[in-house]
Amino acid sequence: MGIKMSRLFAASVLLLLASPAGVYSEVPNQVTSANPAARWELFKPDQIPWRAGPASLLPGATMAVLEGDPAKEGLFTMRIKFPDGYRVLPHWHPRTERLTILQGTINLGTGDRFDAGATQALSAGTYSSMPPKMTHFAWMKGETVLQLTSIGPWEIVYVNPADDPRSHAQ
Repeated sequence: MGIKMSRLFAASVLLLLASPAGVYSEVPNQVTSANPAARWELFKPDQIPWRAGPASLLPGATMAVLEGDPAKEGLFTMRIKFPDGYRVLPHWHPRTERLTILQGTINLGTGDRFDAGATQALSAGTYSSMPPKMTHFAWMKGETVLQLTSIGPWEIVYVNPADDPRSHAQ
């Protein structure tokens, strides 16, 4: 009976792997599935497409969208790179924001007023999940890279509208 069960299990696994709902190629960006638009997104560190940061952040930040589109409805993942000493003034987001610190240190604080002394130093490897409308601010020690995952559209709402870099862009 044990041999029959093993064969049945092996046959089931093979059937699942060969089903039209998901046969995966070992070549990146080539996926055969029920969804012909499906792609394997793969970014090696030296191939990350960095560009100027979003207009909602002060100049000096750079970003790379790894999955999805932060401007559209749906899941997205992006990285944001900040230079040493960079500040993000008090703001909130309408949806949950999930951060993983990949490099450097983000000094994160909560509240409606920027207070560098009232922050927690979060080093590389730290994960944070902030609920919608949680007011927070930050400053960076060393070049800092964050990986941010959320549901779009991604928005930043500054506590003080005068702090919003978009209001100065005209």
